[in-house]
Amino acid sequence: MMAFTVVPLHKLSLPKGANYSFGKFTIQDVPEWLLKNDILDDLCAEERRGVKEARQALVSEYYAESYGHPDPEWQGKEPKGIQDLRWQSALLANMCLWFIQPSPVFLTVGFHGFTEDLDTPFVQAISRESRLFCHERDRGNIITPVHLAKAAGLFEALSSVSRKNAVWASLRAIWGALTSYQPDMSYPLFWQAMESLFGSDAEIFGVTKRLRDRISYFLAGNSADQKSLAEKIEACYAKRSDIVHGRWEDSEEFHKVNVYDTECIVRTVIRQIADRPGMLAKFLSPKRSDFLEAWVKSKSFTAPTLF
Repeated sequence: MMAFTVVPLHKLSLPKGANYSFGKFTIQDVPEWLLKNDILDDLCAEERRGVKEARQALVSEYYAESYGHPDPEWQGKEPKGIQDLRWQSALLANMCLWFIQPSPVFLTVGFHGFTEDLDTPFVQAISRESRLFCHERDRGNIITPVHLAKAAGLFEALSSVSRKNAVWASLRAIWGALTSYQPDMSYPLFWQAMESLFGSDAEIFGVTKRLRDRISYFLAGNSADQKSLAEKIEACYAKRSDIVHGRWEDSEEFHKVNVYDTECIVRTVIRQIADRPGMLAKFLSPKRSDFLEAWVKSKSFTAPTLF
């Protein structure tokens, strides 16, 4: 029978009646039936208020015989329920919006149910997740249709990433950082994400230099940019080490400079991995580390032809 997943998006403000494709979802007005549904009584007061104030939602319709129906598109060894995977996709969609345009837009709950032969859609289950937090400098940013289109393209690329690899580990760490309000918890997770992508599979020494060189050559377009980026990365990673080893002192400069620079680096890295032709495959390859090391040794600002 026909089933649905509806995930209200808080702080997103599009014209009423707007409808945008976003992978397996559409972004559209929050359904009127949901706002009147008794299922909202099962939410806490804050969740209920958030749903009623939301203007748009991620909405997906699909076939499912029951809650937990296996997703026919899932390629893993063990079957996974289609509702659970739609919820995971909604989290990725929220993160892709942040990669393209950091803003206060976030989600907290998703509703799963059925519509076939029913006068009113029946909500069978609710999914929950901690909200996403943005940097204070980004709180005034808004999401436009242009941002939605770019985020949808990024979503399509990142949706192809399988589990248990460097890119998947990085995305999980970034989500953990974005949903951690305390900076001494979120900041190291951003750098854990960068270590997943740019670290070595075997070498445990020289981490700072390795990250500094690999990320700067990956992002820079010339020697001046590479030098500036290398200095910025080294300074930001040093703050990560201070936090991890208990030497950190909170300060206004930390939030305005180190946190903001780190978030900009993370967003740019993910966008470039997804946008550059063939680059995502290189980061998913077992030869990822060799590829990056060859790039640094070449001192070039274009990727080496390693494979």
